[in-house]
Amino acid sequence: MASNATEPMNANDQDEISEAKERVLDAAEILFMRQGYTAITLRDIARELNMKQASLYYHFPKGKEQLYMEMSQRFFLRNRRGLDEAIATAAPTVSAQLYAVAEWFAGQPLVSLASMMHTDMPALQPETADHLSRMAYDALFVPLRTIFIDGAARGETRPVNPDVLAGSFLAIMDGIQFGRKSPHRPSRAQMLDEIISVLLDGLRDRTQPTGPPGISRSPSA
Repeated sequence: MASNATEPMNANDQDEISEAKERVLDAAEILFMRQGYTAITLRDIARELNMKQASLYYHFPKGKEQLYMEMSQRFFLRNRRGLDEAIATAAPTVSAQLYAVAEWFAGQPLVSLASMMHTDMPALQPETADHLSRMAYDALFVPLRTIFIDGAARGETRPVNPDVLAGSFLAIMDGIQFGRKSPHRPSRAQMLDEIISVLLDGLRDRTQPTGPPGISRSPSA
C-alpha cells in the first residue's frame, strides 16, 4: 500500500531553498535600503527577481513586514560581525579603532541609517519596530560605545556620554553616504582621517585663543 506521508526533504533541497531565500533577501535589502519600506511592495521585489509575487509567501508567509524584519536582522548581524572584527584587528587606541570602523562602513553598500530608523521603523508594527531598534542598538551602538568607554578608561579621551558619541559617529558615517556621491569628494583615506580628527580634536584651532573675538574666557576680576 502506497504511503501518503510526505517525503523528508534532503540536504540538496534545503540548500536550494536557503539559496532562494537569500536571493530574495539580497534583492529586498537593495530595494528597501534604496527607497524605503513604505515605497517598496512585494510586487516590486518579485519583479526584481523575475518571479511570481505568490512565490515570496513561500519563504515569508506573513508578507512584507516579515521579509523586512528578516532582511533587517541579517543586516544588523552582518554589521555587528564586521564591526567586532574591525575593532579586534585594530590597535587598542580610540583613533585606530574608529578608523577601522569607518573603513568598514565606507566599504559597505550605500545605506541611510537615519531613514531606516526614523522613516521605516514607525511604519512597522510596534513589536517589530521595538525588536529591530534593540538589534540596531546592539549591532551599531554597543561596539562604538565600548571604544569610547575603553578610551576614557585609558585616559585617551575625557569622559563623555558614550551613547552621544556613538550616535554622533554613526550620524557622520551616514553623512558620508552623500559625500561619496560628490564629484569633489576627497579620497576615502583623507575623508576618514579628517572626520576622526575632528571628532577627537574638534574644529577649533588650538593655536588660537578660544572664544569669540573680544570675549575673554577668563573669570572677571
